[in-house]
Amino acid sequence: MSKSSPKFLSQRFLLTSAIAMQAVLFVECSQLYASVHEENIEAKELNKNVISDEEILKNIPNFEKVMTDGLEKIKFPGATLSISRANKVLYFKAFGKTAMPGYKSVEATPQTLFSVSSVSKNISAILVGALVDAGKISFSDKVRKYYPEFFMCNEALSNEFTVQDLISHSSGLKHFSGDSLLKAGYDNAKILNAFRFFKQRPGEYRKYYGYQNIVYGIIGIVLEKATGEKYEDLVQKYIFDKMAMKNSSAIRLDAEASKLGYFKYLLSRFSHDQQRMGLFKAVWNLFAKTIQHKSKVISDIHTRRLDNIVHLEHTNFYHKFPATSGISLSAEDFAKWLAMLANKGTYKGKQIVSEHTFNRLTSDIVTIKDIKDEDVTFVKSRFMRENMHYGMGFFNAQYADNGRNARKIYFHMGGIRGSTAFLSISPSDDIAVGVSCNLGGVAMTRFSEYAVNAVLDLIFKFNHIDWVQEDIDKNRKFREKNKKFWDGISHMNPTPMDKTEKYVGTYTSEMYGNIKIYEKDDLLYLSNGNKTTSLKHINGDVFAFPGIDLSDSPFAGDEYVIFLRDENRAINSCIVTSLNENDNVFVKRK
Repeated sequence: MSKSSPKFLSQRFLLTSAIAMQAVLFVECSQLYASVHEENIEAKELNKNVISDEEILKNIPNFEKVMTDGLEKIKFPGATLSISRANKVLYFKAFGKTAMPGYKSVEATPQTLFSVSSVSKNISAILVGALVDAGKISFSDKVRKYYPEFFMCNEALSNEFTVQDLISHSSGLKHFSGDSLLKAGYDNAKILNAFRFFKQRPGEYRKYYGYQNIVYGIIGIVLEKATGEKYEDLVQKYIFDKMAMKNSSAIRLDAEASKLGYFKYLLSRFSHDQQRMGLFKAVWNLFAKTIQHKSKVISDIHTRRLDNIVHLEHTNFYHKFPATSGISLSAEDFAKWLAMLANKGTYKGKQIVSEHTFNRLTSDIVTIKDIKDEDVTFVKSRFMRENMHYGMGFFNAQYADNGRNARKIYFHMGGIRGSTAFLSISPSDDIAVGVSCNLGGVAMTRFSEYAVNAVLDLIFKFNHIDWVQEDIDKNRKFREKNKKFWDGISHMNPTPMDKTEKYVGTYTSEMYGNIKIYEKDDLLYLSNGNKTTSLKHINGDVFAFPGIDLSDSPFAGDEYVIFLRDENRAINSCIVTSLNENDNVFVKRK
């Protein structure tokens, strides 16, 4: 790319600042920016089991009010709440509807399946632990032992990377590496190839936490290659069947909802089944299982476009890397899962993982650093700013009432493409709470995690926080800040757009490949080969488009295309804010 002349440095600086601001907003809106600066707070750990079942259960009307307030004020269609103790289910219930008005919607029941998005990582970690206990795999195994094509940043790291590295967010990469390609509809080969272009942050490998979806999801590939069984079969065999979780799933929700959907799912894996059992048995399996399949009631998924709730179609999004986001649970089965976690790996006499392995999964592996006081997930009044870590599938922190009466908790959040979920376990009290919600991801609502906080506060008798209002206020604040920034861009030195044909062309980058800007009916459009959106002029060479058009898991508002010029004022490249990992610039092809 040609170097910009001084005449245009100010414009370039403005545009670069815009991208930087977008990144700041992303960090504020996400949920993972965690950890350690020292505070002089004294925390008193309470004795084990000082809270009786009766004390918990008498709060059920208050728990349910939190849930119904969320439905009414945040306006998501449905949610679930589950509460358990070690090896004992106390309570579970579904609230609201399976879908928004205008779509096929029924009352949600305790058996309705809700996607739990990244809480799937917690389940995948337990699955890895079960396979370690069974001698099928080891935490210290190199990834390339099972998946020789694996590549992460460079050859040396690719050779060194272990199973534990995959599921402990310890890669040393920036948060969410590769997510923009997943959200924009690129196939798995393209997504995995992108990791050739990422760089580790110096000194952070195996030391500090950097939340990942794709990296974590690679564990599913490793498990399949190590065992010869598909990820969903492993989850069924080692977890769901053992725990009688009959309303849980590791496949697409719409495949669970009908015999036709299930037949399509079986057809998609037919070559795998044929290889394992032969052609005749595979054909028999295809038709016999379809006939035997009992359709399940499923919850739909929803996102937000500004202040409007938007219904989403079920796609293969969650199951491109199912180990990171592919699990769905009913309220009843979520409660069983929580009872097992509170009991350190055993449920109703059946060991899912050994206590030794459970303790390793919940150990402090990487440090979470740089938690800001205004962090929207690790709220300062509850999450202490010291000694926060991630293990394998578990966050470890101290949950306190403004620094008092702290409990150590294990927890995991989830929130992507139309759903959110959260679980939390207090090992000192043998209490576990889980919530799922059919609106998400976390840029749309944090209701699931805030509802878990509300329940814990009631159980622990902490000072009251209106967590529903907290969620509403924080989302409004984010949207207003984002709008104010981009409104400022649109009003700063207002400049008309250039002739439409000046922007038209093919733009390319190593990571994303080609995008096309083209004209139709006097409008500009952008296509990345998977999705297409129209562009709205904002100011000068800055254009906006609805984030939902180009991303399966967008923020609540717009994204932007910023065209850049060379010293001759010719447009020679562009930045797309939703496709901007590694500070990516698309260069115009001549």
